Amino acid sequence: MALIKGFLYAISALVVGAFFTVWTVQRKAEIALLKALGAPTGYILRDALAQVVAVLVGATAVGTAAGLALGSAMIGKAPFSLSAPTVATSSGLLIGLGTVGAAVAVRRITAVDPLTALGATR
Repeated sequence: MALIKGFLYAISALVVGAFFTVWTVQRKAEIALLKALGAPTGYILRDALAQVVAVLVGATAVGTAAGLALGSAMIGKAPFSLSAPTVATSSGLLIGLGTVGAAVAVRRITAVDPLTALGATR
């Protein structure tokens, strides 16, 4: 069972990383504009990672609430059990691993050349 959980956590990190890779590529022109205006790369990276954490925390909160609501509706109809430490550990791991997966994707920001990216939109 632990191996399955490990694979699921790894897959979730890959899925979140893929999502934020697409998100970063779509924002290439905006990132280039910020760089052209003089924003340091560190600031842009911190801003992107803060947005990543905000999305992950919000999505985890909504998913946890939905899971708890559906689980409480299943009590007596199906074998179902949740404990607070399990939910907290899983939520923390998803946020942590998702942030790591997204950080790998967001590092593309350091390679954005403002002149090339802005010239490509014409």
